Amino acid sequence: MCRKGKDNQPERLHCAASEFGMTLLEIVVVLLFIVFVVSAAVPSFSEIMAKQRLHRLVSELEWLLVQAKSEAVTQGEVVQVLFRHVPRFSETHAFSPQDWQIAAVLAEGTPVTKVLLGHESVPFQLSRSFSSEAVSFDPLTGRPHSAGSLYVSRDQAVLARITFSNVTGRIYVCSPQGEYGYAAC
Repeated sequence: MCRKGKDNQPERLHCAASEFGMTLLEIVVVLLFIVFVVSAAVPSFSEIMAKQRLHRLVSELEWLLVQAKSEAVTQGEVVQVLFRHVPRFSETHAFSPQDWQIAAVLAEGTPVTKVLLGHESVPFQLSRSFSSEAVSFDPLTGRPHSAGSLYVSRDQAVLARITFSNVTGRIYVCSPQGEYGYAAC
């Protein structure tokens, strides 16, 4: 409570501020602090979102390959993973970076998994080191008939690589410098 009695200037200003709320100076200081904190958090928030999109794309690609292996053994049929409009890693991008499709299909063309589409993975590009546009999986062992990798990149920089070994049938994910929570390649 404010003291009544002496006409002391600092006490009178303090009493006015506490009776009527915050002063204009206090509001400006609080708003400047909030703007500073928010502006510092925005870049890190956008990086977190980009990292989450990368992890989602890599996980979808990895699990499509795992599902194709499993379906080949379960169905007892050859399953092919088709890389439509996915350029080879060494080539320049002849296609639009987002018009690629990856699908796992049976011999007659019946899809066994969801088709992955490039336009759902903006701003990332995809390229492959597989020699052909299709990889088939053995119906007995689930191993691919050829080895290779899928490269996820952004602005011409490789962020992650999904490698498929045809000897062991193992799929593993790595990144060039061990970034994004993946082991180093």
